[in-house]
Amino acid sequence: MESDMMGKKTEKSFRGILLGLTGASMVLGVILLTVGSVVVSGYSVYLDFITGRYLESAVFILVMGIVVVTVSAIGFYAALKSHYCMMTTFLIIMVLAILCELIAAVTTFALNGEKSHEMGMRKKLKESLDMYGSPTSPQQTQSWDLIQTELHCCGLNDVNDYSRSSFTNQTGYLPESCCGPLQLDKFGDPEKCRPDTPSRHKAGCVIALKSLLVRKVGVVGAMAVIVATVQITIIVGASVLVSKWKVPGQCYPCY
Repeated sequence: MESDMMGKKTEKSFRGILLGLTGASMVLGVILLTVGSVVVSGYSVYLDFITGRYLESAVFILVMGIVVVTVSAIGFYAALKSHYCMMTTFLIIMVLAILCELIAAVTTFALNGEKSHEMGMRKKLKESLDMYGSPTSPQQTQSWDLIQTELHCCGLNDVNDYSRSSFTNQTGYLPESCCGPLQLDKFGDPEKCRPDTPSRHKAGCVIALKSLLVRKVGVVGAMAVIVATVQITIIVGASVLVSKWKVPGQCYPCY
């Protein structure tokens, strides 16, 4: 009688630990989902200038977050009901998810070392800069105004890139987005942005955008590695506990 009570108490303790582990896995999935969503949202501003690989890596992390949350919910239910087959399925899928996360992390970190992506970005920036101010390409003008305002940069490499643009040749001054706050003249109108304007952005947009991408890639890759590492601990712990369960008579192909 006493041994039966001890057995039930031990089983209840195992179930509580498993619920905690699968719940923690669900939280990690939410973190992946959140990070992926934030980075994808951040990339959307620069889609006209960056190669698709940057966006794809962030979308992959987002999708993995959805998968981990869904599978962890299955694991949580399996722990709650002490369902051996469902818990085994949860563990198998989570192992595959960890492998995918580690592959995504390696691929994401590799983006920083690939010159082809930087060259592609530079080419897109140059082509769009040549169309700045053109009445036939208002989207390019808006994109450049946005990137120069957001990243506090001006031109491709520096302000001299605008010396060859039709916009500067026609107007005689730089885009307002090349400058920070502009002083007002005696009539209350903002001054024009020129190369000698004190608030002009000094950095080129290639360097500024590259720095932004390096930071975002680092966040995505590091988060994937951290989450995968914690998930390995969760899976090992859950596997040890599940191994103490009684294997059901029929559960093909779980054993």
